[in-house]
Amino acid sequence: MGNVPLLSIKNLKVIFQLDDQQIIAADGVDLDIKEGEVLVLAGQSGSGKTVTALSITQLLPPTAKIVSGTILFKGRELLGSNEDDLRRLRGGEIAYIFQEPTAYLNPVFSIASQISEVIMLHQNKSRKQAIKEAEELLRNVKIKEPKERLSAYPHNLSGGMNQRVMIAMALACRPTILIADEPTTSLDVTTEAQILKLLLELKKSLKFTLFFITHSLSVAHRIADRIAVMYKGKIVDEGLKDVIFSQPQHFHTKELIAAYEKIGKIQ
Repeated sequence: MGNVPLLSIKNLKVIFQLDDQQIIAADGVDLDIKEGEVLVLAGQSGSGKTVTALSITQLLPPTAKIVSGTILFKGRELLGSNEDDLRRLRGGEIAYIFQEPTAYLNPVFSIASQISEVIMLHQNKSRKQAIKEAEELLRNVKIKEPKERLSAYPHNLSGGMNQRVMIAMALACRPTILIADEPTTSLDVTTEAQILKLLLELKKSLKFTLFFITHSLSVAHRIADRIAVMYKGKIVDEGLKDVIFSQPQHFHTKELIAAYEKIGKIQ
């Protein structure tokens, strides 16, 4: 890991325009992500975590507007990039996985079709080559009988399996950074543990940087190198995982840790 961050967000301000009301979703966010690390952005729902993540490649909804800030990726300014450049970046160097895989997987196309489409879009490969690679990706995310699963549709698979498919699609082009936005929230505890373990194993073998978003300090404690805590659109605490848990600075971080300890999550 060098001293220059892989991704650097400075003074990011994002507003939502709802009728004649303005809501500030991100309020001067400063956040650096170092190459090769697991940075967890933690905070309650509505704190601005997802808005911050979507701002990176400008995937925000039409009601949202980036008012100010800079977002540097490998030293290059992303804000103001044209749509073609952003499209190449999304899924290529910066990939996302989200909370609800079925909202992003198309119910009328097979798993083979959806993964191979991503591969062909970003790489110069034939459909036959792409489907072969899709099978290998399913094997990498530990889906049993990957060749048979290629012909399945999302409704044929469990929530955990669909999340593995989403991870396979996200990793199809060997991204530099994987942004995981609450990817385990809708899963049961056992499946959540499997997905977290899988992400860390893949990160190690494929050498990508992981930017993980969660409301759960239990998840943060298990996977983070560093933790940033977000509250009302601002980063209010940031540091190495052990420092955040042992020396929280902001009252909201203290509240989150107190609630976490109360339910016996810290061993």
